[in-house]
Amino acid sequence: MRAPTWIVCVSLALALCVAGCTRPDHHELAARTRFELALSHGRYVEANGLDTFAIVAGEGPDVILLHGDLSSTYTWRHLIEPLARTRRVHAIDLPGHGFSEKPANAPYTTTWMAGHVAAYMQAAGVPSAVIVGNSMGGEVASEVAALYPRVTRGLVLIAPAGLRTEEQEVPDLAVRILRWPVVGDIATIFPFRSHLAGVLRDAYYDPTRVTDIDIDTYYVALRSRNGLAAFVARVRRAASVDRTSIVRTIGAPTLILVGEVDRLVPVSVARRYGETIAKSRTVVIERAGHLPQEERPDATLRAIEEWLGDDSE
Repeated sequence: MRAPTWIVCVSLALALCVAGCTRPDHHELAARTRFELALSHGRYVEANGLDTFAIVAGEGPDVILLHGDLSSTYTWRHLIEPLARTRRVHAIDLPGHGFSEKPANAPYTTTWMAGHVAAYMQAAGVPSAVIVGNSMGGEVASEVAALYPRVTRGLVLIAPAGLRTEEQEVPDLAVRILRWPVVGDIATIFPFRSHLAGVLRDAYYDPTRVTDIDIDTYYVALRSRNGLAAFVARVRRAASVDRTSIVRTIGAPTLILVGEVDRLVPVSVARRYGETIAKSRTVVIERAGHLPQEERPDATLRAIEEWLGDDSE
């Protein structure tokens, strides 16, 4: 005998509420993490009224690292300390990610995220910086450079998202389901780890290099309080507008890094950035996918440091 529809809906709603209430908040996540750099160099800065987690290390000219969607400061684990030998590095968890606060009702637009980065810089006493961004973080970094040129000393875009090309990414089934009203909200109570593992492996040129520790570290933020709700809010945001005109205004010197094989964001997007930004140079990282900073950190670091040169002020 089938239960009435209203009973099923109420049960699912209660399950969603219980699941959300029993999940750790961002402060608890940070306290429990096994990510050593986060424990030793992590701190919270209030920006735009939100707790923003950042790993801060080193002294010298400031460099800001911005991760992609479903990611966190963990993606920079191989680059933070080498860059910090000569610079002050800020690896930031953007709102809705990692150990930062995860408002379920924030707009999560590119412009809003760029404003948050600018607010972090002001709160952390960073007058200007080289801004490095991967994937969605690259899109946000380019928006910061366009909207806040005075605080952007230089720009490094690693496999950046955010520009339209003829070769467009098609959202997978899980993302399309999360965009559905009600159904997407209910879907957040179910495990998402296997899907995340598949996405992470697709982000690598060599998927066998992804470890269970990597998957678990990416996954834990999603299962924190409002983690998946914030992700749903991001995938439901309005379709991005054509950003070509705003990207064309970027005057900061720009390095564009792209993996040889990128299964998540077409390589043509990175090339489009190179064609649109006047002072730009594009470098291809061989045997790398969408996350060269994880898969080929030595080659990525070498390209960044050669481009930075003597970045002293």
